[in-house]
Amino acid sequence: MKESLVIKHLGKSFNEVSIFSNISFNLSPGSVVSLEGMNGSGKTTLMKIIGSQILDYSGEVLLGNKNIKDYGSDLFSNIYYLSPFPNLYQYLTLNENISFFSNLNDIQNIQSTNSLISSFNLDKYALKKVHELSDGTKKKISILISFLVSPDFFLLDEPYTYLDSHSIKILNNLIEQSSKKGKSFLIADNSSGILNFTGSVGL
Repeated sequence: MKESLVIKHLGKSFNEVSIFSNISFNLSPGSVVSLEGMNGSGKTTLMKIIGSQILDYSGEVLLGNKNIKDYGSDLFSNIYYLSPFPNLYQYLTLNENISFFSNLNDIQNIQSTNSLISSFNLDKYALKKVHELSDGTKKKISILISFLVSPDFFLLDEPYTYLDSHSIKILNNLIEQSSKKGKSFLIADNSSGILNFTGSVGL
């Protein structure tokens, strides 16, 4: 049985100013949870803490019964934070970026890679350098890579930004199919009401 991600009494302050405090919830296998709050409420900060991008905070994040601070780099194959802004190598091509992240995460599923490239209509950009591409195309590449990594827990921060209606449908289908396989999602996006969520967390 897959383990839950347990968030217990999380708090974060900057310069002695509290951003949020005492946030507790669980991400159980197969759940799709909406993270809600006004701009500046700390949604990105909370996701970065859960994704081990920020280490200075109060409270605990547990994967099963083990604190995420006790994991090594293998944590990132279990919990994946997708930034609102594509985090890619600008002077590598689409194919080179995918190859780099595939090698980094020991991904060898060529069929899945090709299927995702085709579903997002990215075939024609395969040999284009990332800095030559639109923001929407870059976002699709970042999303594609996250699903290739295929963690147990996806932290999607404004995943719909820059996406066209077709790509939104593709992403939603990926989320729904992945959740049926036990993958879990925490999603922060003002436009994400088009999904059927199993729960919500407010800041």
